[in-house]
Amino acid sequence: MTSFWAGCRKCVEAFFPDPRLLWIVIVGFAVRLALAPWTSWTYDTFPFYQGIVDQLAGIGPYGHMAYSYPPAFAFVEYPFSLLLSLFVDPSQWISFQPSLVEVGQVTDMVVPMVTAPWFNLFFKLPLIITDYLTAVLLYHFVMRIKGDRALARRVFILWFLNPLVLFVSSIYGNFDVLAVFFSVLALYAMYRRMYLSAGLSIGLGVAFKLFPLYLGLFFFAFLFGLVLIERRPYARPLAAIKDLSKYIVGGVLGLSSILITAVVNPTIMVFLTGRASNNDMGGINLWGLARTVNAIISPGQGVTSDEFSFVTIITNYLMFFILFVILIIVFIMFRNPREGNERLLLFGTMFVFVVLLLFQPVTHAHYLIWVLPFMLLCSLYQPRFEVKVAMLSIAGVVFWFGLQSYLAFFYPLSVHTGIVPTAVIDRTVVDYYTGSYLVTAEGGRLVPTVLGVTALVTAALPEGRDPLHKLAVWWAGRKHEA
Repeated sequence: MTSFWAGCRKCVEAFFPDPRLLWIVIVGFAVRLALAPWTSWTYDTFPFYQGIVDQLAGIGPYGHMAYSYPPAFAFVEYPFSLLLSLFVDPSQWISFQPSLVEVGQVTDMVVPMVTAPWFNLFFKLPLIITDYLTAVLLYHFVMRIKGDRALARRVFILWFLNPLVLFVSSIYGNFDVLAVFFSVLALYAMYRRMYLSAGLSIGLGVAFKLFPLYLGLFFFAFLFGLVLIERRPYARPLAAIKDLSKYIVGGVLGLSSILITAVVNPTIMVFLTGRASNNDMGGINLWGLARTVNAIISPGQGVTSDEFSFVTIITNYLMFFILFVILIIVFIMFRNPREGNERLLLFGTMFVFVVLLLFQPVTHAHYLIWVLPFMLLCSLYQPRFEVKVAMLSIAGVVFWFGLQSYLAFFYPLSVHTGIVPTAVIDRTVVDYYTGSYLVTAEGGRLVPTVLGVTALVTAALPEGRDPLHKLAVWWAGRKHEA
């Protein structure tokens, strides 16, 4: 009986590691649950709704070819949608709003199908829960690295109350955080030399979103580098080979949901190859900055075929560039074997995501959460990364609000309560997008794009060459002198 209660206590400590965080947890969940039912981004929420309903109908998430992501989220969401269907008929989960047709024709980012509050809540619940689990994992990660509860609480708060994290899961409603969770879990497993679990986590992350694949390649190269190092005299190469083999096996197991789905429903490959292809450019990256500046300087002039071809060529070689970066990191491992490999692993992970966000064809604002947990962990060694996290968080939220105005997210509140008339939101979105206000849509995106790109570029620089860090040091010295 004693062992049972001891096991229960360990379980509680694993999922709620610090009682001093109780009010932070309560506030974080309260804000998310208050916002989740009444907000959505109709353009993206409708495909999620269609995939969920198709799955309930027994034709799978790809039945009507609206859902275009790897299958894992459909599996995770299924119990929640099934539970909701017991109380609310799925036909009541969405409604057609004729006035949104005209808005969509103007902005091309609105669909006239608005999901109901109960659907929005149950759809976002897995995301909200994963926000918390990621915060808990970061807490344990910090305790392993530093053993400092104050630092662990700080990182927990900076993630769980982060405005961009909260926005993505509770307002916008996209499941990147699930792939982020497994990416952090993979790094944690690498730190603990649990290589089967690391590979499994990478595979599961890719089953939600494709971006953890880049991290998987980095970890593979890292372990392969250890194999080469262990070939030195008096080393144990078989142990390193065994570790690499465990990682590969774990990755294959993690990818099993995609492999099984591809066998059962081969149409999934159409969506995955489509996701991997380049059919647009922009967002918070170098290409988005160039595109936004061009739109302001030359209104009405789109991206030329030559410019698009150039970006396509560059991004087609992005994988090779990241692999080159990985080889450099492995080379550094050769120079300093077994010394500081954990720190190198952390900063290498962060750098891979920074390069990916800067150079991939499209970096939507919510993609920025891919790198946030790793920057928070890097801040344990270099506090300057807390500033980068703040810059990226502000940039991400402001960028989304700058697309069509913040009111575009409140269509569920308008349709189902009437607190804000739908006609008012329609008019505000159209007027803002067409430039009737002081700030145009392009101008609204410029500042967050510059802010986000600056944060990413300076994060990739060594601490001694970071101009923002130098400015902060200079300013701190000046204040001290005063």
